[in-house]
Amino acid sequence: MADNLIGKLIPHQGCVITRLKDGTDGIEGIRIAGSAMNWVMSAAVVPFVCRPPFVFRVVGKTDSTNLRMHFHRGELIFNWECNVRALRVHDPATAEQHELKDKGFIATTDWHEIVWEIRLDRMRVVVDGEVRFEGAGDYSGIESAPSVGPCFGSAVSVREFTITPLV
Repeated sequence: MADNLIGKLIPHQGCVITRLKDGTDGIEGIRIAGSAMNWVMSAAVVPFVCRPPFVFRVVGKTDSTNLRMHFHRGELIFNWECNVRALRVHDPATAEQHELKDKGFIATTDWHEIVWEIRLDRMRVVVDGEVRFEGAGDYSGIESAPSVGPCFGSAVSVREFTITPLV
């Protein structure tokens, strides 16, 4: 199993990372929020670059809107501020935007496993075991550091952040 990277994430764009503790076994996760203006898109970034094929996995939740995951020019937006039910998928290679009706809502009270599988020629998004997006593309020449964060005043909590190479 891949290492949990939450302790190694680097704050970017006004990001404040706060450790969350539970009452029984210490650190439960981290909270990621913007430090200044509500419109600042903060992110917690891994301290290395990745090249497809790999799986980017987050177990997290948002307090309201905008749990966002990023890779190169790509972005996943859950609980999008303009339509919390729509999933926004921005292609990592082209930045082409897709809006998928009724695929983007995640309950704010629950932890969710979000898996972004980026292969050389396709990608897939799976939330709590349900495939919410699949698409083809050329991701073979991309190198970037994946990140996760909030936007527009939300705060995101993360208890697992893993990167797993695929063969």
